[in-house]
Amino acid sequence: MNMDSWADRLYSLWLSLWHRLTWQVLLAFGAGIFLWRNLLLPMVGDDYSYAFIWDGANAGNLMDGIGPRQKITSFADLAASQWSHYFTWGGRVPALLTAQFFAWQGGGSRLLFAIATTLVFVLLVCLLFWLAAGRIEALDKCRAALLLLLLGLFFTVPAYIYTMVWMTGACVYLWTAAAICAFLLPYSLAYWQTDFWQESQWYCLPAMALLGLLAGWSIEAGSIATVLLALAFLLLFHRQGRLQSWQLAGFAGLVTGMLLLMLAPGSLMRIKLMRELAPDYTMPAELMWTPLMFLYNFVEGFLPVLIGELPLFLPILLYFWKGNRRRALTQYILLWICGNFLVLSAMMFSPDFRAHAGYHGVIFLLIASAAAMRAIQPMLAAWCQTMRKARLLTATAGFSVLLVWLAATVLCLVIETSYNQQWAARWTIIAKHRQDDPIVVPAIEIPWHLDKVAGNRSLTEVLLMFGADLESNPQDNRSNIFAQYHGLKGIVIDKNIDWGKYGEENEW
Repeated sequence: MNMDSWADRLYSLWLSLWHRLTWQVLLAFGAGIFLWRNLLLPMVGDDYSYAFIWDGANAGNLMDGIGPRQKITSFADLAASQWSHYFTWGGRVPALLTAQFFAWQGGGSRLLFAIATTLVFVLLVCLLFWLAAGRIEALDKCRAALLLLLLGLFFTVPAYIYTMVWMTGACVYLWTAAAICAFLLPYSLAYWQTDFWQESQWYCLPAMALLGLLAGWSIEAGSIATVLLALAFLLLFHRQGRLQSWQLAGFAGLVTGMLLLMLAPGSLMRIKLMRELAPDYTMPAELMWTPLMFLYNFVEGFLPVLIGELPLFLPILLYFWKGNRRRALTQYILLWICGNFLVLSAMMFSPDFRAHAGYHGVIFLLIASAAAMRAIQPMLAAWCQTMRKARLLTATAGFSVLLVWLAATVLCLVIETSYNQQWAARWTIIAKHRQDDPIVVPAIEIPWHLDKVAGNRSLTEVLLMFGADLESNPQDNRSNIFAQYHGLKGIVIDKNIDWGKYGEENEW
């Protein structure tokens, strides 16, 4: 078999597989794995802190050495907790209200949250697809764009576990991204459809105001970028003479939400408290607004996010290089690219830019990339019809991408299954030594150091150190609050205990 015949055979195999990968199969795989991973991760870290009423009068619930706290047992407790949180810690009320609700309802498990957050994940995928298309249509209209979105959410969002699976983190990042995209969708539809909601019903105004409020009252950098994106839409609509009342109502709600978020009294109090009680976790006051701060933020946040999202620029570059460029589409793609860099640029002025804070920027870039993919798909299909090299490249790339996705998924599931099993084994120890002060349990270990391969797509040693495991001092926050939640006298980890040598019948 010569090379040309081999290339045609490989391409035929790829087409056969691609025709079997319906949009239902792709979405079911992405959502099913997402649900599975959520079911494997128990409540950890800040999830337990937010299961208690926020005690702003006594340094909140996230500092070391805190005294007894009262569990949330009612909606009144939720309201009291968020009131205290807003005035003493920060303004992300909708996201953290959601996190506290699930921490209350979870009872130490995550089943309810796992189901709910998977539905939000599916909603986000649909919203991104519709934003890229500029209209609400079936997901089978461009399976290549759908695959790109699923791959992008798996591979390019920063700190995947932190922003997508961890309960508190998912409420702050994944859920707010869905709220922002839901708010921006009507503006996108109006951009492409001049008659969209020209004769809108009365309920469109309060609905858009509410969506705007939730989008603005989300997370700082994402909120600022959303305001600027919405403002760009409004200026365009005004120039075209089709500015509508629902657009203004949505923008008013958006700005109101942003102000409630940015002007929260607790934000300044949190910075002051962190500098007093946890100086290692924040930028020293004397380094604020100095070149060193900007260099730190660039190296720790801006650069890792930009490197991680580089693959998303490939469809965009192909569109600008060889695509059938249209002014409206080019303008639309550039708008979302600007949204990406607005988030990253806003975070450069933050006292602490960690990579996960660039999450919403990646979400905006996903829209631009999927829109470009839709535009170049006919061109790629035409190349495959006329050029054997294009067929070979398409088939090789397609099989490689699916194989890497599958291999990475298996790798992540191995790590997270081991993590789940180690937590399950701890409960045997806790039940047997419940009266100990403190209970000593082995530290969580990443099997075979697989995090060196999986990177931040799954659990890492760094994530275990800063949230996903308990601590070696019973007064450190995570061990302390875990013990309070479960009614223990104290609990610590010992990194010298070997899981392999421990048996259920062994005494410590």
